[in-house]
Parts: sequence; C-alpha cells; structure tokens
Amino acid sequence: MTLTNFPNGLSSFGIPVLPSLMKVTTGKVFFVDSNTGSNGNKGTSTKRPFADIDYAIGRCTANKGDVIYVMPNHYEAITAAGAIDADVAGISIIGLGSGDNVPQIDYTNTAGSFVIGANNVTVENLNFHANVSAVVVGVDIDAGVDYATVRGCRFDVETTATDEFLISIQTNDASNFATIENNDIDNGLGGSVHAIKFTADTDGTQVIGNTIQGDYSTANIGGITTLSTKLNIANNLLINGGSGALGTEPVIELLTGSTGTIQNNYVVCNLTTKAASIVADTCMLFENYYNEDISSAATGGIIGTASADD
Repeated sequence: MTLTNFPNGLSSFGIPVLPSLMKVTTGKVFFVDSNTGSNGNKGTSTKRPFADIDYAIGRCTANKGDVIYVMPNHYEAITAAGAIDADVAGISIIGLGSGDNVPQIDYTNTAGSFVIGANNVTVENLNFHANVSAVVVGVDIDAGVDYATVRGCRFDVETTATDEFLISIQTNDASNFATIENNDIDNGLGGSVHAIKFTADTDGTQVIGNTIQGDYSTANIGGITTLSTKLNIANNLLINGGSGALGTEPVIELLTGSTGTIQNNYVVCNLTTKAASIVADTCMLFENYYNEDISSAATGGIIGTASADD
C-alpha cells in the first residue's frame, strides 16, 4: 500500500494510509489515546499521544487542515457542557478502529456535551454513549457555525429502557450547511425527543444515509422555532419506537414553511395515514416508503400514493 509523501503525513509514523479513515493533509497530525497518552507529550506520534481530545484541539491551528486521530479503545467520560469543544476552524477529529474498538465518548452526566464551535469541522467514527438518563444533547453545533460534518458515528445507550440522549445531534440558529451522514443512532426505548434537531433556522443542511431508531416523543428528525431552508433529507432508515411498540409520532416534523427535499427514506411508525409520518408542508417528497408493522406483513407503501391505509 502506498504511503503519503507529505512530510507531516502518516508515512513518517509508519502507518499505512487507509482511505476509509486516514486523511491526507498538509496540516499537523496529532494522536490521542487515553490508555497510553499524556498531555505532557508532543502528541505527534502514536508512541507519544495526548490523553484528551480537547487538549489536542487546543494544539491545532485554525484553517490549516489539522487532523486529530483518536486511537482505538480511547475512552473519555464527559460531565459538563462543552467538555470537548471543537472550536478551532477547519480541523478533523477522526476515530480509528471498528466495532467495540471505536473510541468512546461516555456521557456520565446529563449536562455533558460535545460541541462543534467553529466552521468546517469534521467529526468521524466516534462512539457517543449515553450512560445516564436524559442527556440534554450529544453533539451540539453552535449558533452561526457553518459546514460542520458528523459522519459515521455511533450514538447508543448503556441501558436501553432508561438511558438516552434527549437530542443526539443539534443545530442552532444560523448553523448552516451541516452534513449529518451515515451515522447509527439508537436511543433504545428511553424518553428521547429528537435524534436530529434543527433548533432554529438552518440553510442547506443535509441528513443522508443515517439509521435512526428510538422512542421519540416528537420525531426522529425535527425542526422548531424558525423555518429551515434548502434541507436535503435522503436515504435514511427512520424507526420511531420498537418491536411491538411503534411510536405514534411522525419520523420527520419540520416547522411550517421549511423548504427542501425529502427522498428515498424508509420510515416506520404507527399513524392513521402514511402522509402523517412526514410533516413538512412545503418540502418536496420523492419515493419515501412507509411501514407500520415490524413483521414481514408490511402495511403501508409509498408516501403520497393512495392505499387502503389512507
């Protein structure tokens, strides 16, 4: 396998470039590992990594393409809002490993949160784990922050009936052009409100290819307060509720007047009509499929077409 030739690239650390996780960059590269690291290290090699993600963020330079690699089996417990704050523009925080080896951010207090506080930040392949009931928000994209990306991350819970993120990922006022992509969000059957919440107006945000399940009291994906524009919600599996207890709330509920496209989503909930499963009065819908039965006997069809269920 060819290694990058950049002097600050991964070949200098003797690590093969893996296209699915490794990122070629001309910026600085830092490593974080709670098992072997220390914030007294330089953090520039796998042999002398930092211990904490937030400390590594503070060593980055804005808009230079710096990358933080979080080593397999890294663990951090966070107890306060913004305990990890990605507040340096243009950085990437990428977890290494797969399955049980993915780095874990463990929420041991309801106030704990991972904040994206600067433009053009990418967060990838981390496990956000709710270890208590009613964690207020998992990943919080600050107001006015643009082009945040949360990709390939797992959001899960310690105890399926009691622990949950009230909100897993949240955009705020004028945090535009976010990409929320290929994440696995499973809040069990606790008392979640939304998996993805547009707290105010967001423009051009994309929610693509995610698997989202849980017992959501409002909707898997929701928009409140101020209408959002040019949304793209596509190719998601959205299940409200669980086997034998499908939710009676929609999977998508946007503020009246929100615009954009909602297409090719598979939605599962238990409502009186297919159309009620997606509440988005001024969005364009294309080939979204509804089902209200966990069993093989599917009940529903394409939203927007007539059937016995309408």
